[in-house]
Amino acid sequence: MTNNKSDLIIAIFLLCFSGIMINDASNIRDLGFEGMKADAWPRVVLWMLVVMSSVMLGKSYFQFKTENHKDNSTFKINFSKFKNALLCFGMFIFFLSTLDYLGMLLGGIVFVFGLLTLLGGFSMKLGIKHLSISVLSIGFMWMVFTFGLRVMLPEGEILRVW
Repeated sequence: MTNNKSDLIIAIFLLCFSGIMINDASNIRDLGFEGMKADAWPRVVLWMLVVMSSVMLGKSYFQFKTENHKDNSTFKINFSKFKNALLCFGMFIFFLSTLDYLGMLLGGIVFVFGLLTLLGGFSMKLGIKHLSISVLSIGFMWMVFTFGLRVMLPEGEILRVW
């Protein structure tokens, strides 16, 4: 059974976040290309988030209303439950902060290798496996975006390709 009080809070937060982001999506600059406008996909995703958050809010509200709840005055957050999520966010912040220097190719490899190593453990055998997975996956992604889609990804200061 889930904690309906926290579901209510999360649903309200997601609805507020979606409203702010939908409002902010109108500020996405239209580059004048033919086809779909630049703010179309962000709006679709955000409206789907609004629908799902509204369903979550209604469901948790009715469950909260029908069940007997005591006031929880000793509410504590156990951060050890969120260790993996916090590691992922920390690594992503590190990736974004070093993107200008390392670039997408090297930074992505370091990001994927770091996440696999932090979350999956480290040994020599696992390190080789993590390195090969990160090099192959980020290399393939970089190749598809650079040569297939002609998207210029951030190249960084260390490795200048063009």
